[in-house]
Amino acid sequence: MIYLDNCATTKPYKEVLNAFVEVNNLYFGNPASINKFGKTTNKLLSAARAQVASILGVDEGSVFFTSCATESNNIALLGSVEHKKDFGNRIIVSKIEHPSVLESFRELERRGFILDYVNVDEYGLIDLEHLKTLLTKETILLSVMQVNNIFGAIQPIDKISEILKDYPKVHFHVDGVQGILKDDINLSKVDSYSISAHKFHGLKGIGVLYLKSRRTVHNVIFGGGQEDGLRSGTVNVAAAVSLAKALRLSQEKINNAKKNHHEYKKLIVDEFSKYKHIVINSPLRDDFVDSIINISLPKIKGEAIVNALNEREVMVSTTSACSSKTFHLNEALFARGLSKENIEGSIRVSFSYETTKKDVETFVEVFIDEYNKKFKEVIESGI
Repeated sequence: MIYLDNCATTKPYKEVLNAFVEVNNLYFGNPASINKFGKTTNKLLSAARAQVASILGVDEGSVFFTSCATESNNIALLGSVEHKKDFGNRIIVSKIEHPSVLESFRELERRGFILDYVNVDEYGLIDLEHLKTLLTKETILLSVMQVNNIFGAIQPIDKISEILKDYPKVHFHVDGVQGILKDDINLSKVDSYSISAHKFHGLKGIGVLYLKSRRTVHNVIFGGGQEDGLRSGTVNVAAAVSLAKALRLSQEKINNAKKNHHEYKKLIVDEFSKYKHIVINSPLRDDFVDSIINISLPKIKGEAIVNALNEREVMVSTTSACSSKTFHLNEALFARGLSKENIEGSIRVSFSYETTKKDVETFVEVFIDEYNKKFKEVIESGI
């Protein structure tokens, strides 16, 4: 099997699985317990937090463990608005965000907040001039993803943070799920940042929320007061330790992976550019990561392409795994102005640290073969 759906999830490192089993086996105590065993377990949790903080370049006290990035996003967005609701009622988001962000904003709109959508350009990059027109004294929240999960555009986080200096009431949240390690970010310039372990060869069910200041986010989960009261519930220490290990191992591999991914993307772009009907929606540009490539065959359904590749044991996807089973046009591609045919005929290819050149060469060979056998004639016939 050739696995090229790494935006959806990655294969856990063996070391990560081993760490998870070992901690569950030997250090299963509750880190909130005051007995000796609980205190030992808590030391492991503190060590994992310190390692994550070191890699992110932040203080340990600003790192909070959650169950996933969806939960991290919800806590940051709903909690920050709850804290700031007396200071304004306007919130800003773009339509290229992940569903866990977009649906949080729509819920806030249902609660009475005024929701403004910021435009993006043809490449899916935030329109900074439009953003300036939306910001007011009543704006209290802005969320922008670091790297788009559908086509790989890198958002201008530094430039946005500069604009926000004139609007100190605005909580600036960044969804870092697809950007972590792939793109440099100075977290001192944002108010919150979310990541999920299973996107960098960790386990599902564990994530992190970074908060510049704990006091700027009101609790949305209540209980025993774990994670400084932000996210009550017994902490999954084994998963936290495994997340820290996955992040460290991935950090060690990232420079080599970036070189490989650039080579792989160039290979795909160069080969597919020879074919009239194959459209690359993720160009070779510095403001796009090389690990995510969106490709379209106009007049062909993306599901048909995915199924054809499945039969040849090549695994790709259509859009976000969190929205691919719905039947509406992908909002991120629609916001860029892509045609209905391009959006419906799009697939996403995504690399990991373990993707090999042979994997990519096989994908290209199989895709072109399927294109020539099944899709070219349909496209040209206009049916």
